[in-house]
Amino acid sequence: MIETMPRSIGVAARFGQRHPRLIDALVALSWVLMTTPTLLLTASSPRFGWAAGLAFGAVVLVVAACLFAFRRRRPLFAFWVTFVVTLPLVIVGPDLLNLGAAYCVFAIAVYDSVRRAWLAASASAAITVVVSLSYLWIDPPVSIPNTGGTRIGDVIAYAVTGLLVLLVALLWGQNTGNRRRYIEGLLEHARHLERERDQQAQLAALAERSRIARDVHDIVSHSLSVIVRLADGANAVFDNEPARAKEAIGQLGAVARSSLTEMRRVIGVLESTPGAASPQAGTGFDDLPRLVEVYRGIGLPVQLTVIGDAPPQPGVQVAVFRVVQEALTNALRHASTPTVVQVLVRTGDDVSVTVLNDGAPAQGAADDHVGRGLVGMRERAALYGGTLEAGLDGDGHWTVKLILPGAGQ
Repeated sequence: MIETMPRSIGVAARFGQRHPRLIDALVALSWVLMTTPTLLLTASSPRFGWAAGLAFGAVVLVVAACLFAFRRRRPLFAFWVTFVVTLPLVIVGPDLLNLGAAYCVFAIAVYDSVRRAWLAASASAAITVVVSLSYLWIDPPVSIPNTGGTRIGDVIAYAVTGLLVLLVALLWGQNTGNRRRYIEGLLEHARHLERERDQQAQLAALAERSRIARDVHDIVSHSLSVIVRLADGANAVFDNEPARAKEAIGQLGAVARSSLTEMRRVIGVLESTPGAASPQAGTGFDDLPRLVEVYRGIGLPVQLTVIGDAPPQPGVQVAVFRVVQEALTNALRHASTPTVVQVLVRTGDDVSVTVLNDGAPAQGAADDHVGRGLVGMRERAALYGGTLEAGLDGDGHWTVKLILPGAGQ
């Protein structure tokens, strides 16, 4: 868990982030400038001369090129190249080896890993000690100044200086690298949170569209099924029983107006603030008797039994209403003969709905509409951790059963 935020970076750090190649060039240039005094001492020394000076200069340029090209992308490679090309010139002096290793160890700690930086620094330190001690038995190079003291004192001082340079480069690189990785971790965490937020927004939008699609399906399916049945009934009795036909037409208009009101409410949700949707009025627990009366009015015998009080969650009430509505719509559309539909709603700790159709479904009843309706009912059940089962029972009756565990509390 991230508990702190990094301090604001300075002007130099921001400049380095904007111009990384320029910084690499400056690093390579600083390497050349720091090794130039030893180069001049070597070239002017009678012991080595200009040939050694030219070799020294070539190595300096190779290391500078490595630092420029690879210190960020492949710092370990730059270290080994520097190590290999500078090792033969320890006879001139360990300056190249010490300084080159220090530059590369810093880069490894920053851009690769601290563990590898410690390994590289340890290898360089071991070589520095061995080479420095060898100068006790051979003539020291021109880069080791004669302080007027003993040779062993000069060599030890020179070795300690080289080791301190490596240690400073290692610790500085470790601190810089850890801070860099810490900031990168924060940025990656922020990007992850942003992606997660976008995904949650997309999922919320999909869930809202799915909910609205279910509502639209339920409204249209219910209203059109009732309207078609009322229109057919009015047409059948129009000549012989005009009063009943007029009553059916009046009911048809009432159903159409009610459905239009519900559709307007759903469309209003689409235009409102996301997440501000609330269960539609007229689709609650207390509206079940009204819903049943609509189906009874068009000739579908429905028996409604409610045991218990309304669930406290409005969304659960809407789910119960819509499941009963869809089950009655399917019974109206697909029953082969007039049947008795029994609706049992029971509330307590759990909420259950059972809709039993005493008649078997007509041939070909399992069409796309029924499939979409069942999918919508199952999605409503899943929203509250419930289940929905639909199919023929042992007696051949079509049964829809909804169970919402804990939804009545």
